[in-house]
Amino acid sequence: MSTEATVIAVAAALYLFDCMVLLDRGQALWSRAGLSFGSQHYQIRGRVVALLNPLTPFFAVFRTLPLFSGSSPVRLSRAMRSMTPVAAMNFLQLILLFAVLPWCLYRAPGWPFFAALVLSYVNAIAMIGALWWRFRGAGIATRPLLGLGFGWLVCLPLSVNSLRKAGLAFDVAMDARGAIRLLPGRERERARGELAAQVAEALQELEESDERHRRLAALKSQLTVEAGDGRL
Repeated sequence: MSTEATVIAVAAALYLFDCMVLLDRGQALWSRAGLSFGSQHYQIRGRVVALLNPLTPFFAVFRTLPLFSGSSPVRLSRAMRSMTPVAAMNFLQLILLFAVLPWCLYRAPGWPFFAALVLSYVNAIAMIGALWWRFRGAGIATRPLLGLGFGWLVCLPLSVNSLRKAGLAFDVAMDARGAIRLLPGRERERARGELAAQVAEALQELEESDERHRRLAALKSQLTVEAGDGRL
């Protein structure tokens, strides 16, 4: 394998690895594509593995509250409004990193490649600044952006995921059941089934004497009743 191909393969591998997200049982990812509870078969240290769509990094993704957890000050509508203006820059970063730079690396390794690389860094810095400004205006904590932004600049392929990773830096003010109610009928039924499967898995992992087991069992019963009524 040539040096150019190796560089592109490593960048793609880093990006794909960054698309992996860990969720608590019953926690969900909310995006324009709908609701996702991650894999029902793969776990890491008791947490569910979810894979973000590598082809749509310019669509914001948010994480719901874990079941039976506390509250969050960030509402979904406010989070979506704060992230939307950054989507165009994120799309540009995807094109730069996985189209323009590879082409320049093979066809124009001199000044064109250097110019595209500089533009990628400038765009990454602009995204960090835009996210910080939008978060501050929406009353969302900006502290997580410090670590995220440092990682995007040190490892440029990670900057392609900047919009989604910024959205995953906090939980929105709803749990999975609240998010399911926002879905259309067919999607709602599918999501309800996935949540029920997550609850069943969690029940197997807990002792019956655990308070969480009782609460999860009650939730499973409610899901079964609501599914029988055709509602959720």
